[in-house]
Amino acid sequence: MKRIKSVTAATAVLAAATLLSACNQQDEGATVDSGSSTQATSQASSAAPSTSSGSGGSTGSDSSASTAPSSGSAAAADGADSASKAGTLTNHGGWYAEGSKITFVYNNGIRYSVDTGSPITDLQHTKQTSSAGTLTLTPTEATWLSASGKPSTVDTKGSGVIADSSGVIGVLPDGSVSCANKDGLQFVGSDGTKGAASKSGLFYVDKTGKKTVVGKAPVGGKLAGRYVVCNVGNTSTVDLNADVLFAFGSAKLTASGKQVIDQTAKSIKSHVDGKTVAVVGNTDSKGSDAFNQKLGLKRANAVAAVLRKDLPGVKLKVSSNGERQPIAANTTKDGSDNPAGRAKNRRVTISWANH
Repeated sequence: MKRIKSVTAATAVLAAATLLSACNQQDEGATVDSGSSTQATSQASSAAPSTSSGSGGSTGSDSSASTAPSSGSAAAADGADSASKAGTLTNHGGWYAEGSKITFVYNNGIRYSVDTGSPITDLQHTKQTSSAGTLTLTPTEATWLSASGKPSTVDTKGSGVIADSSGVIGVLPDGSVSCANKDGLQFVGSDGTKGAASKSGLFYVDKTGKKTVVGKAPVGGKLAGRYVVCNVGNTSTVDLNADVLFAFGSAKLTASGKQVIDQTAKSIKSHVDGKTVAVVGNTDSKGSDAFNQKLGLKRANAVAAVLRKDLPGVKLKVSSNGERQPIAANTTKDGSDNPAGRAKNRRVTISWANH
């Protein structure tokens, strides 16, 4: 297979269609990181990629909350902040590095991480090769070409491609997705509207806070979250926006938040029977790391309590990333505050394996 320096979003879509037959295979070399700082797949090697999703999105500020990377250390958080300041992570997506690990963040909330095998010191001007593969970083795009010849890319708009032995995902700049995964969640709003089972999508609460609506934003409504079925790791994820679930700096559910979780439980009920469901709290970067770690866990536990009531017998794994797994920049390039990016990072993620 020829070495590929760059794979465009259009190529990603074509690749997704071409590799459709691979969609139902679980990639035994990959780990599915649903956002938990403790979750891992035992078959994964130290150089294996991991796929996770996590989105968010209402505007507003929660100065008590914070941002988040995945492994759960203060050093990881510092690495993400440095990447944000370097301009590689925007409100739409991008990438950041922690040691030899590179994380691609896509505009539909998917995160793809891989250990490149060599320390990464320059996030915008790098081309390095190890036994694991070749990493190329420019000011506008990051490309990982695995040793087996499978390319993954992301740009600063959060579009690109993820490719490995389990399939291909193409994410376009407008957030639309082409996916090699036929299976997934069909999200149903309380008004009866349905979301496609093969695509990712947004859902909202109406202005009364009493109904969830899938797809089109209702007049006066708020973005409540996103469901993501298009994951290389054959997982489904529902990301719930903390700004709808909770009051400012609080872990106490709002009436609208409880309604959103109730409706989410109804939608995922038939998909999670007999499976372990991960519930992970994520914050923005305001406040101390310790505070945000605790806040994320309190919020995850609040969501888990409702799920246990709505889904009797469900197996839950509750954890917090605190501020350490951001999906948007907490600060702008000049280091000033970025409320819109921080709002996306405040979320609670619910995820499970499709098979």
